[in-house]
Amino acid sequence: MQPAAFGATVVTAHPAKVAAFYAEHFDLDITVDLGWFVCLRRGDASWELAICERGHSSVPAAVSATTESSNVFGFVVDDADKLAARLTEAGVELASEVVTEPWGQRHFFVRDPEGTWLDVIQLVAPDPEWLAANTPT
Repeated sequence: MQPAAFGATVVTAHPAKVAAFYAEHFDLDITVDLGWFVCLRRGDASWELAICERGHSSVPAAVSATTESSNVFGFVVDDADKLAARLTEAGVELASEVVTEPWGQRHFFVRDPEGTWLDVIQLVAPDPEWLAANTPT
């Protein structure tokens, strides 16, 4: 069976603040806002990002008890440098510099207000030497 859609959820004590971060910096639209639950999506994307209040009855107690995020959400963007500059100008601290990887990514890490790790990725051409050394013949 194939899933009909995909979504990820950030569990937080501050749903409105976290949702505002994604709306402002990643151009996501709020499609549902119940206060304790906020859903965001970009256009007609087949995925969504949910923000749910920690401690809500719909969240397992073990999840609500966890306050340190080790999840990494990847966002593919057109221009990593431009978004990094916009975030920095808005007072958001980047967790890494923008770097170009030989496998074809220019990216950086940042954390949302809840501490969820975000890998912001721009696809670029891979380094030909790296590609030759790492592509099966």
